[in-house]
Amino acid sequence: MDQLFSCRNCVHNSSQSLNVGRGSGFCLLHDSMLLQPGNTTCKYLHRKDLPRFVVDEGLSEHAAEFASIPGIAHLYDHKPIGLIRYSEKYVWEHGIFDALTHALAQYSKSEPSWVFIQAMSGGVDGRRALSHASLVRRYMHRCETWKSSYRLVLAVLQEVDQEPVFGERDLDVHEGEVATEINSEALWDVFFCRLSSVQEYGFHAGIEELMWATDSLNGGLLEFDWRMLNPSLQEKRVQWTQMIIAHAERENVFFPDSTGPQTDPPI
Repeated sequence: MDQLFSCRNCVHNSSQSLNVGRGSGFCLLHDSMLLQPGNTTCKYLHRKDLPRFVVDEGLSEHAAEFASIPGIAHLYDHKPIGLIRYSEKYVWEHGIFDALTHALAQYSKSEPSWVFIQAMSGGVDGRRALSHASLVRRYMHRCETWKSSYRLVLAVLQEVDQEPVFGERDLDVHEGEVATEINSEALWDVFFCRLSSVQEYGFHAGIEELMWATDSLNGGLLEFDWRMLNPSLQEKRVQWTQMIIAHAERENVFFPDSTGPQTDPPI
């Protein structure tokens, strides 16, 4: 349970999850490396595994627990941990360079930020898919609106029924664990992060069917059976896409210009 409130399960550490991403991570919110992401947290935690409005009470309690600490803290003893600015020299010298983490560390330098997010979409790479969904969710949360986020969510939605692929080095496998089992768990890490982006969009846009998207999926979700779930996802992907577009058209915000999202929040 504690791990659910660690930096590994936070959208601000986009390239890792409970089962994905070895070694150090990177927090976009605090602009800091995370040398032990499974053992750290902060009061701004935004869980990857469930939509924010579903776990808001738990997140509020967590925030209150760490309220006196402005930055990153140890998950278990609550001691503050100093921020570590990302340094390409540092990661190469310590043998911990990771291409995806390196790219995310440059995110704050990209303007407008939605261009970087769009560049992360597409493909079947599991870690990249996890990062893409996480970036969309934090962008939408910081906007606190759906109007600048619908096109980003549409991109995530087109991949919701696509099975992510993981290389051996992508998985966080500990001693005594079976890699094939961790691979299966990693699939669900990515799926729930993707689905939560759709649900959080439903919350911001006031589309109840999207908020409770899990209710319309078949028993494959309850059984954690991807093969059983996938046909339903394929069907819902089309329906949910049409729903988002129709809603945006009714609100007169569907691609009003060609420059990208209407606002670009702090990243």
